[in-house]
Amino acid sequence: MTKAIEVSGVSVRYNVNGEPALKDVSFDIDEGEFVLLVGRTGSGKSTLLNTINGVIPHIINAQSEGSVRVYGKDPKTTPLKDLSQIIGTVYQTPEDQIFSLIVEDDVAFGPENLALPSDEIRKRVDDAIGLVNLQGKKRFPTFLLSGGQKQRLVIADALAMRPKIMILDEPTSMLDSLGTSEVFSTLKKLRDEYGMTIIMAEHKVERVLGLVDRLILIHDRTVAIDKPIRQALMEDLNSYGIEEPQISFLYKKIDPGASMAPITVDEFLEKEAGFASFASGRHLQVEDALPPSGDPVVEFKDVSFMYEKSKNYVLEKMNFVIKKGEYVSVVGPNGSGKTTALRLIAGLQKPTLGDVRLMGISVSKIKRLDYSSLVGYVFQDPDQMLFNSTVLAEVEFTLRLRGMGKKEADKIAEGVLDLFSLRSYRDENPHRLSVGQRRLLSLAAVLVNKPKILLLDEPTRGLDWRTGEEVLDFVGQLVREQGETVITVSHNMKQASDHSSRMIVFYNGSVVADGDPRSVFSLSLEHPEWSLVPPQVFQLSARVKTEPAAIKVDEIEPLLQEYRSYSGHRTPRCPS
Repeated sequence: MTKAIEVSGVSVRYNVNGEPALKDVSFDIDEGEFVLLVGRTGSGKSTLLNTINGVIPHIINAQSEGSVRVYGKDPKTTPLKDLSQIIGTVYQTPEDQIFSLIVEDDVAFGPENLALPSDEIRKRVDDAIGLVNLQGKKRFPTFLLSGGQKQRLVIADALAMRPKIMILDEPTSMLDSLGTSEVFSTLKKLRDEYGMTIIMAEHKVERVLGLVDRLILIHDRTVAIDKPIRQALMEDLNSYGIEEPQISFLYKKIDPGASMAPITVDEFLEKEAGFASFASGRHLQVEDALPPSGDPVVEFKDVSFMYEKSKNYVLEKMNFVIKKGEYVSVVGPNGSGKTTALRLIAGLQKPTLGDVRLMGISVSKIKRLDYSSLVGYVFQDPDQMLFNSTVLAEVEFTLRLRGMGKKEADKIAEGVLDLFSLRSYRDENPHRLSVGQRRLLSLAAVLVNKPKILLLDEPTRGLDWRTGEEVLDFVGQLVREQGETVITVSHNMKQASDHSSRMIVFYNGSVVADGDPRSVFSLSLEHPEWSLVPPQVFQLSARVKTEPAAIKVDEIEPLLQEYRSYSGHRTPRCPS
């Protein structure tokens, strides 16, 4: 088998006297393998990928030891123009890699810089656009593409260089379920039909299980697990801060000594053929949230909104009420108006028709300075919020703006930084932090002012599972202890069901469903256009017809333990 990538004893330092970003990392990847790279935020995944593709040291200055070979070439000494024809790289934010206004012009950008003949460029453009299924968008403006289409365009940009290897660094972190599926379907096609070698860093482990051959886990800046995917899932991934797919987690409750875990509901039921009949009709003990009793905090009354120079409404005749102390997840496909609704609540836009009210007052009558203590808004892209020269200055900015003294503001800001493990970075420039750390900083900068209404647009984007859970647990604590009202936009259905008591589904600028997560997931089964993929535990529970269907792992765990005893199931095996 031909070795596509060989990594041996690699260590990387950004500062000569600083802590290593990677320590003694070694592994090989065979040609045609699809490898999933996982690890907590800051574990060194991006550093590793940038070492393989030559960004380190050609663009990012860092000290490295050990050896990397890509089809026998050393990325350190191979010019980037040559590496770009061996390795294609796709990063988290597609806008950072799109240079042209028209789709086909963007795909042609790379080959044109190689000074290829026009006929060859045209063929490469057509082939790459066809591979990612954007044939109907060749002359389409790049800025009008959906999130999933933009990411597929960036993949096409890389494919036009005819690489043998594709590297992807969290390519779906900002995409909804539909966009994620589009990107993963493209990657599956590249692997199955063209034998491309793919290495992808991704937090959505559950969504990629049917694609990948192998999992490499980076922990404490080195390789902690390197196994075929079904064997890797029998490891305790949670202990490393990585989210375990629910179906493999549940299977281990039945057979903790198995050598391989199922990755889909079908595989689970195939391995445990008796579970469906055992569970059918069984009643689960669940605790649904009580209806909210607080006063209305946010009210949309026949709200319609149209952006300037647009002819179409983004929101149309929208009505809903959110009460004090509610934790609401707004869900739905990209482009359905979720972020626009948050911007209306935050006072950044004004409704074209209708009225938005906060605490019973129309947003048009609320003074701008009062907004900072009433509404806190954490943007989807943290870089749009960070503009100070240090981390500490970023957090204390609003406090100082409101007239607080420097000494008191410093004390409060440092306390908030402690909550998010950012105090050691207090004197760093915010833009030198990782994506996940910038996300935490943006949240800290908003929470320091103790707003009554907290708006979170994709609050865990760019964060590993454990850090994301810690953030959402902290937000939940604000709801329980301080009566905070939280409205979050999310594409993560597991987090939405685990943390929120209510889900509002947007579709084409309208509210199409509004209720507790269990009822919304049940409705979504009949509406694939909503782009909601319920958690695996709900899918399993609905398949075997428990009453009601579970939305959280702990709701079905007692039934699994009972099934294990009933079926005389296996006890853990001793390692052979």
